[in-house]
Amino acid sequence: MAKYSLSDRGRRALDGLYATIAQINGTTRGVHSSFALDPTAEQRLEDVQREQVAFLQRINVIGVRDLVGQVIGLGTEDMIASRTAEADLPRKPKYIGETEGREYRLYDTEFDTKLPWQIIDAWSKFPDFAQRYSRHVAISVALSRISVGWHGLTAAASTNAVTNPNGEDVNIGWLQKLRLEKPAHVMGRNTANVGGVPTATGTAKPIYIGPGADTADGDYKNIDALAYDLISGMPSWARSSTEHVVLVSQDLVDEKYFPMINRPLSDTIDGGRSISDVVTNDIIMSTKQIGGRPAAIVPKFPEGTMAITPLAQPGGSGSSNLSIYYQEGSRRRYIKDEPENKASLVDYNSVNEGYVIEDTDFMVMAENITFGDRP
Repeated sequence: MAKYSLSDRGRRALDGLYATIAQINGTTRGVHSSFALDPTAEQRLEDVQREQVAFLQRINVIGVRDLVGQVIGLGTEDMIASRTAEADLPRKPKYIGETEGREYRLYDTEFDTKLPWQIIDAWSKFPDFAQRYSRHVAISVALSRISVGWHGLTAAASTNAVTNPNGEDVNIGWLQKLRLEKPAHVMGRNTANVGGVPTATGTAKPIYIGPGADTADGDYKNIDALAYDLISGMPSWARSSTEHVVLVSQDLVDEKYFPMINRPLSDTIDGGRSISDVVTNDIIMSTKQIGGRPAAIVPKFPEGTMAITPLAQPGGSGSSNLSIYYQEGSRRRYIKDEPENKASLVDYNSVNEGYVIEDTDFMVMAENITFGDRP
């Protein structure tokens, strides 16, 4: 089979893409050798991802200096009001957060993409080719980051996408952080000792939901009851937060909570946008509550799972308990033609980043949830 040859129009579009990326990043060496993103370009990349995948607007994405350091503790609620008698001076300011004994650790993460020359030729007719390509990469990176956030278990030296299709070996995500750091806030899994420390990383301990759940055959009559029980397991100061959101997997809810999931395409607000695209790329808020809190389906969330934690409001206002930390200045990128790689544009991207729960008191989860009587 003959190799595909890039057309002259495709080559001009590709050369324009190279020039645009080089200009944005202020690199004089071109894009065909490794270059660091300048701070402005780095922030622009984060902004594009947040625009394309709305869930990133609901969490904190924070640049930090060090690979290992103290958790910043954003979004926590401490008591800071006090008075100080003259005899007790000096005054003792308090940090609005919770950092003592909690550490973050960042790992080098690769977001490498490939664009076949056939696609470049097809896209080259559009005058906004560079912008289209940037959106394409931004969405792929954003959804990958979210998938690792929910599914990540370890940070392997070399990952295997075949055995770990959701990024289970790319980094330690939010749910795994809770299993390791706050096992008492996790339902649906047995405890196990890791380095002599109890964690919620043992075997599955299924939770059953059904009408017979008031007997020995089940656990809860409905998901509302489960959500209420989860919230009651939080400390009182965390339980009272008004920013909690109940995150659920799509398999746990029906049209009672999320009618748009089963709505025909012709009934969608934009007259035909695919429901599957909405579920994949966006956060869907329910008009109804679960456990007395707003409910949402978020991208890449694992099946049979419910998590409750504060999230920022649409547009990023308010505080979120979930964060991605990245090391400032650690982003590296280079782009080249690789005829030997099935005639493709190959875009190598990497950054040091990690996942953080700002305050584990403010997060609970249940997993291995299923409907029916306990066997």
